[in-house]
Amino acid sequence: MKGVCITTLVFVAALAGTAPSAFVWQASTTVKPAGSVLSANDEAALHARVLEWWDARERRDHTKMYALFERAYREKVTFAEFLRQNIVRTRFDVAAPRIESMAPDIADRVHVSVSIETRPPRLPEGRVIAEEVWIRQAGEWLRVYEEPVHPFRGRAGSVQQGEGS
Repeated sequence: MKGVCITTLVFVAALAGTAPSAFVWQASTTVKPAGSVLSANDEAALHARVLEWWDARERRDHTKMYALFERAYREKVTFAEFLRQNIVRTRFDVAAPRIESMAPDIADRVHVSVSIETRPPRLPEGRVIAEEVWIRQAGEWLRVYEEPVHPFRGRAGSVQQGEGS
């Protein structure tokens, strides 16, 4: 059973190009730190932007997905590099994104939980929760890129040595 959970977790992380630790299997309760709330307009704008990213993910619109990542990521990673990595990450279908919660750290940085329907080949369909961070830069909400973490490796591309190695 543990193998199935890890496999499923890695699969789901690949769906969104996000660290497996960023996924939970049940919706969590929104806890907003004191003093950090979004206005109704900001919340609506962020809600629309998050769904815009997931709509692009569902359609495999790599250009749109890339454009919705934070500027620091786009300055570091060219579209060609992003496309090469993202084609692999988007090979599985997702559908019906639904925002479960938004919890601001501060007014311009918000943790967002998004429920998505997964449609993996040879595995049961289901819903998972993707945990994301969105920031506002120059009046625009942009997704923060988090490098995938693999269960038996560190950050993508770096192999971790076990104790005593």
